[in-house]
Amino acid sequence: MAGTEPARPAGGQAQRPTGSWGKVRARKAGQQRIKSRKGRNVRNHNVGCLEGERGRCWIRFGGVLLATLALSACLLPQDKSPPRQDYLLEVTSFASPPARRASDKILLVAMPKAAPGFDSNRIAYSREPLKLDYYNDSGWSDTPAKMLLPILVRAFETTGAFKAVVSPPAPGLADLRVDVDVIRLQQEFMTQPSKVRLTARIKVLDMKSRHVLGTQVFEAVEPAPSENAYGAVRATNAAVQKILGEMVPFALQYVG
Repeated sequence: MAGTEPARPAGGQAQRPTGSWGKVRARKAGQQRIKSRKGRNVRNHNVGCLEGERGRCWIRFGGVLLATLALSACLLPQDKSPPRQDYLLEVTSFASPPARRASDKILLVAMPKAAPGFDSNRIAYSREPLKLDYYNDSGWSDTPAKMLLPILVRAFETTGAFKAVVSPPAPGLADLRVDVDVIRLQQEFMTQPSKVRLTARIKVLDMKSRHVLGTQVFEAVEPAPSENAYGAVRATNAAVQKILGEMVPFALQYVG
């Protein structure tokens, strides 16, 4: 009868449908196969990077990334600032008078210390009282306190007042010790031309009795030859030379 499924033969395989019912069945099956192929094509297109086109997708992604990085490098501001300049604290001549008589004492010059704000290798300046600023593109090659140590040693050596002048680390055989503290070292722009102010304290100690023989604060103010860091450096060296001319004679009076 029309509308009933034909019986399968003994071999187990279905016979090809015939008649109007078979044509309808075949047409539906064909439409289903077409939809199935379209669905597979859509799925393959959506996940192609995860299946067959993974290598090409990575290549495209890498190219886009490189192009983005190159564009970013072009858009970033370029650092055209000059390189940092480092300066030395140096005194080549000393105005200290020679000692009246030579002694057999050994002098220990301790490592100088600096007050907060002046204990780094930054060059400090001030445009108003109680406020410190620092140059960004210039600085000292070391902290001024550390650079001051060999200058102090040479200044006391040139006097000829001591058997030897030593600095740390040194054996504990010294008779006298000199401590120097940098209280202030700054370029001041409150006046024109600007000036460098150096304030330091010296203390002389007897190493055997551990008594303080004398202490005093000295200050030197020197005009800067230019309104920049280099001007501050030149004025600082002049101030150091000037203040040593007062510190060294003060210490020599305790030689005995």
